[in-house]
Amino acid sequence: MKKSIFLILALFFSSFLFAQEEDVYVLGDTDENAKPSIPKKGFDWSKVTLGGGLGLTFGTITLVEVAPTVGYYLTDNVLAGVGANYIYYEDKSINFNTSIYGARIFGEYLFDDLPFLAHVETEVINIEGARAERLNIINLYVGGGLKQQMGKTSYFYLLALWNLNETKESYFLQPNPIIRLGIAIGL
Repeated sequence: MKKSIFLILALFFSSFLFAQEEDVYVLGDTDENAKPSIPKKGFDWSKVTLGGGLGLTFGTITLVEVAPTVGYYLTDNVLAGVGANYIYYEDKSINFNTSIYGARIFGEYLFDDLPFLAHVETEVINIEGARAERLNIINLYVGGGLKQQMGKTSYFYLLALWNLNETKESYFLQPNPIIRLGIAIGL
């Protein structure tokens, strides 16, 4: 009786040991009929970056800036994204304060094995005009900078940008060149 139970259990468990799919591709497989894996299509969270910049100045002129960004790698070298910005500006010498806010879309090209990147951006900001009315200003920035890579999709950056649509209002706010320091962290 014990031998027959042992034989039944051995046959039962051996069927699990040999129940593997025959046409599975294994990395490095040289079989002509092997099927490579198909790349995943659609949205991929591992291609998303979060980041932006912060700015603080205190004294006679106080400036507090918050500029978050979200980017997505379209390819290994091309990053596209959107951002928002808010600036609180106060000049105590003339008793003036205001809030400046806006949004941006940007594109970056990150060079392989080099610490450089190219950057283009369109920004719409809302500022207070000379007569206390609110004005929308459209800025078109181009430039580039240095990056310090931290893994595959994260990096620190230092940018020098030039406003191709400079007006007297945008010049007062940020004269050319605009220097930015920030971070992009891959998810």
